[in-house]
Amino acid sequence: MQPANKINSFEAIVHRLKKTLPNSIETYHTNQTSTYPLIKIVLGKGNPRRVLISAGIHGDEPGSVESLLSFLQNEHYLPYINNWEITLLPCINPHGYEFGIRENHQGKDLNRLFKVDEPPIEVFFAQSILSIPFELTIELHEDNESTGYYLYQKGIDAKDDELGVKILDAIKNIMPINLDDEIDGSSADHGVIGKNIDISTMDWWPMALYGLSKGVERCLTLETASQFDMATRVNAHLTAIKTALNYFSNKR
Repeated sequence: MQPANKINSFEAIVHRLKKTLPNSIETYHTNQTSTYPLIKIVLGKGNPRRVLISAGIHGDEPGSVESLLSFLQNEHYLPYINNWEITLLPCINPHGYEFGIRENHQGKDLNRLFKVDEPPIEVFFAQSILSIPFELTIELHEDNESTGYYLYQKGIDAKDDELGVKILDAIKNIMPINLDDEIDGSSADHGVIGKNIDISTMDWWPMALYGLSKGVERCLTLETASQFDMATRVNAHLTAIKTALNYFSNKR
C-alpha cells in the first residue's frame, strides 16, 4: 500500500541540482507508473579515470542523497575534475525518497534486482550506465540500526583491500565505527565487510556486484549511521568519498 503523505521533496532535489549545475544534468523520463525523471550528472567528461557515485536507491536513506548533493553544491569534486570523469546518480529511487520508504513505486527493493531478466526501470537505468567499466564505484547508504559507520568492499585486486581500512580510519573522529563482528548478517572486521564469495553462484545481486561483473576495479558500499544528525552523516560520507578518490588518484 502506498504511503499517504510525502516526507521529502524530489522536486527540491531537482531545483538544487539545476541551481548548482544547470548544464551538467541529464534527465530520463520513465514513461511508466512512476512519474519521476531519473537523473544523471557527468562532470569532467572524457577524463581518463572514471568513477560512479550513487545515492538514494533505498528511499528511506535520505542521508545518502543529502551527502551527494553536498558533494556537488560545496564543490568537493573540484580537486578531481581534471583527471576524473565523475558520474553521479543523485537519487535512483525518487518515489521511495519522497515517501520515505525503502522500495520503489512497485514495492520492489531495487538493490536486490540487478540479476533479474526484466529489472525495474530504475535498475535498468543504473545498469545502462555501468555498461562501460568504471575504475571505482561508490554507493551511499545509511543504516538506522547501526551504532556507527561501516562499509562493504569488493574488487579485482586484493591489494586494494586496504582502502576500506583507510576510509574508516579517516572517519573515526567524525563518527564511531561499528566494530561488531557481525553486521546485518555478514561477518565484519573492524567495520569492513568483504565477502569472499563467487558472485556467479548468487541468486541475486545488489548494484555493487553487478558493477563488479562489468569490470569495476573496486566497488564500495558505504553505510553511515542514521542515529547521528544529518550534518555528521554527510561529513562522514564526504570524507569517505574523498579518501577513496585520493587513494585511486595516487595509485598510479
